[in-house]
Amino acid sequence: MSVKYTILALLYDQPMHGYEVRRQLAASLGPEWDVKPAQIAATLVRMSDSDAPLVDFDFEPGDEAPERKVYRLTEAGLAELAAWYTQPEVREYRLGDAFYLKLLFSLRGGPMQPEQVLMTQRRELYQELHQATELRRKTDPRHELPLILLLDSAIMHLEADLRWIEMLDARLPDLKQHKPKPPPARPRGRPRRGAEDRVTR
Repeated sequence: MSVKYTILALLYDQPMHGYEVRRQLAASLGPEWDVKPAQIAATLVRMSDSDAPLVDFDFEPGDEAPERKVYRLTEAGLAELAAWYTQPEVREYRLGDAFYLKLLFSLRGGPMQPEQVLMTQRRELYQELHQATELRRKTDPRHELPLILLLDSAIMHLEADLRWIEMLDARLPDLKQHKPKPPPARPRGRPRRGAEDRVTR
């Protein structure tokens, strides 16, 4: 999650001080996204201290507490937020991820067999699927419909990953016979003098 753009989106609604930003973040995103107060404060400082600040602030006097900074969007911040909304996101589909590397090298021989790699990954995916399904079951559709739709997306991706694991398991005998293509051979030694001249011309 981008804390920077989340804060800009909140400040678009109204100016807020740091504590209110944190409270609104918790109310909007729920407990699954735990953003620390220090992270919020550091992000606000970075956005206000740049040459083209994205946020500005005024001091708000308190009755008993010290003055607080109330942050608001600048024109540059509004432009940055609008650009973020119009930038499409490329979602990650685990191409070349750590699990793929573990499976690939276990097929070449290693301290763990590919069957064990698949079993470990399958167990983790089932656990994640159980947690996401349980969280969705407890989520109130009247007040948290966006979160439900996000959980639906996570559940569908986990189910797809589990189907892929089953496909890998079924094709494991073929995978064990797979031989990677050897890298192209490179000539040994230094090139002949004439070859060097032709390259440098």
